Amino acid sequence: MPLTELMHYFNDQLQSQARSQRLPATGFYKAGNVYGARFGSLTFSSQFHPIIQPREDGITGFYSELIARSVTGKQFSLDEVFHSLENTEQVVHLDRLTRTLHSLNYLQQYDNRDLLALAVQPGHITGVAGDHGKTFEGILSDCGLGPDRVLLHTRLLDETSLAHFRQALLNYRSRGYRIGITIENPADVKLLEQLDLEPDAIFYRLPEANAAALPRSKSSSDTALAKRIVVGDIRGLDNKHSENFDGMISLKQSFENAEIFNPLKALT
Repeated sequence: MPLTELMHYFNDQLQSQARSQRLPATGFYKAGNVYGARFGSLTFSSQFHPIIQPREDGITGFYSELIARSVTGKQFSLDEVFHSLENTEQVVHLDRLTRTLHSLNYLQQYDNRDLLALAVQPGHITGVAGDHGKTFEGILSDCGLGPDRVLLHTRLLDETSLAHFRQALLNYRSRGYRIGITIENPADVKLLEQLDLEPDAIFYRLPEANAAALPRSKSSSDTALAKRIVVGDIRGLDNKHSENFDGMISLKQSFENAEIFNPLKALT
């Protein structure tokens, strides 16, 4: 199905859901060669950053970043957006809406043989009782994307919800998705160690002030790399990321847990 027709198909479904669940007005639109999404008074767009393995040539895939703006153009952080939602139904709906938006834009702009990394809001995971990934698998199928080309990543919240997160991640993996965990501080490292589940990717999100704990590039000439995302292990990154680098993705085959956590443990 052509992507424009697919957009209209999704919009029919979204409008039906909005009526039945009393959600804000929601849907997709196309502007030029890109797709956008609306949810109430907010609009959303996609930005993609290349995922690059430092020891290999070429791009492994793309990391999707969500940009949220008001009707006046003011930009909001994702935390601000999701914390403003009224209930779990809105969190789940908006999270699926934005991941579908990324999927449409990815198919519009890139060859879908590459890996697509999509964030899942923690509130979505805790708000769904079971069968995590089932609904989105149907959406991906409509888009012509298989779960084997998608990496779903999230952040663990606390020890209380850890068992629920573990089951959700196992559900994702059983459906063919790769799974990733975001690390922002030493407490997140401890949660990951307690999770008792090895992810396919680790996503570092270090505060800019702590970015010096990670290796730095000797040259900032490689502007083609994403500012925050590099794939691979920590060793040997000198010539493969920009000086703006403050995080990384590390694919499973490229790291050993004990070594990849060292930069974070050094911050304690």
